[in-house]
Formats: sequence, structure tokens, C-alpha cells
Amino acid sequence: MAINIAGRSVSIAALLGLAGGILAIVGVPLAWISLSPGGDVLGTDDGLMGGRIALVLGIVIVVLAAAWILKVVKVPSIAGLSTLALLTAIAGVLIVLVVVLVYFTNILSDESFTHTADMMKAAGGSASLGIGVLLDALGGILAIVGGVWALLKKS
Repeated sequence: MAINIAGRSVSIAALLGLAGGILAIVGVPLAWISLSPGGDVLGTDDGLMGGRIALVLGIVIVVLAAAWILKVVKVPSIAGLSTLALLTAIAGVLIVLVVVLVYFTNILSDESFTHTADMMKAAGGSASLGIGVLLDALGGILAIVGGVWALLKKS
């Protein structure tokens, strides 16, 4: 399925991939952990550098989707499948994997965070995932959906 933008037929799957990459980039500098009433704490994940990895993968997805939309690069297909769609889906999977790893290794297992969350809850506040993690996860999911949609359409 495609839509017409400025006289050019653009795949909706490619637009989904582009939107996913942009969301992943936007989510990186936003709060990854939200503490209330103490405000937002930016997501630092020293062990995995998840924010930096998500940023690089988001940029990769944007470049792949832009090349896919603009058709500026002639990329050979792999087994009859679009290489750009396949790489977009893989990068989306990697972003989701990074977010999941950061959540389980840096947020859930961090004693200082769980202690702070317990203190916030005892004081009537709350501790939860911030918008940055959610945007990164959604961006990865959109990239996966766009890439897989294009791959399924080809077969």
C-alpha cells in the first residue's frame, strides 16, 4: 500500500519505519525514569549505554527509511526481499531489545532505584518508566511493523 506525496508514490511501510526512527531519536534525551513528586530523572544506563545505542539505531532507521522512500540507493534484494525493509525491521528489533535490557538490568535490578521508588511510594509519590523509554520502545515497534509489512507484501 502506498500514498502519493508530492507526486511520488511512498510506501506506508517506509513511512512507519521513518516514524519509528524519529520516535527512537526523540525518546533518547527524555526522562527514562519518572519520579513524582521529585520530578523527572534522565535515563542514564551506565552498564549498557542504552540511550546512546538507541540513538545510533534510531539514526540508522531514519537513514534506511529515507533511502527507502527517496529511492536514492539501488540496494540489491536478499532472497527476493527488500534489504532496506529487512534492515529497518532488524534495527527496530535491536532498539526494543536495548530497551528491554535497560529495563531489566539497569532499572529493575538497581538497588538505589528500587530503594528510591519504595521511599517515593511510602511518601505518597510514585516511580515509573519515563516517556523516553516508552517512545524508544514504540519507535522500535513501528520500525519492526514497517519492515515486516514490506517484507510480507513482497512475498
